[in-house]
Amino acid sequence: MVVVIPIFDYIDKDGINVIRAWLDQQETKAKAKLDARLITLEQINRTEWAKYNVEVLKGDKDGLIAIKVSYRRNQYRLIGYDGPNRWEFTLLVCGKEQNNKYIPLNMGRQAFERIAEVNANPTGRKIRHDFG
Repeated sequence: MVVVIPIFDYIDKDGINVIRAWLDQQETKAKAKLDARLITLEQINRTEWAKYNVEVLKGDKDGLIAIKVSYRRNQYRLIGYDGPNRWEFTLLVCGKEQNNKYIPLNMGRQAFERIAEVNANPTGRKIRHDFG
């Protein structure tokens, strides 16, 4: 069975799409590469995502899913989870990885807080990913 998963962005309490806002702060070509990866992921079976440098995290980020993209020595990380509804993926936080550490350092904690917010109000705290 082919399962194609739509990607959503987290919306904060002020109605700001924090994923799009973060992406818009990145270098133009990096932003294009990140969005291209997300477009690819939306078009393929969810079981194939691992082939595109997507992994389930462990430790303090246990169960979160990282979409990893490299561009010009920068290691970009888009963190999300499968949910809140079945067959959905929601991006929660974005950052970079340097020396095996996520920057900002609180990405895991922030992601789990946002999962709780999205689960409590799925229609108000997420929106289909804006490909800019």
